[in-house]
Amino acid sequence: MNEAGFDPNQSVALWRNMAKASDGSPPEILSTHPSHDTRIADLQAAINALPKSNRKAPNCGKLNI
Repeated sequence: MNEAGFDPNQSVALWRNMAKASDGSPPEILSTHPSHDTRIADLQAAINALPKSNRKAPNCGKLNI
């Protein structure tokens, strides 16, 4: 995401919004997909594992037209 110009932190915000918008979901063990909480935790762990210079895209919010 970072190399493509996207702020990786926004992926966490996206999944928080998805969790709020959902009407609930089955227990993770009965689902074919990870729960929202698991996705958010995994994304945060992946972002924290990045070097600090890669935690926000250098051109985030700037259009190159």
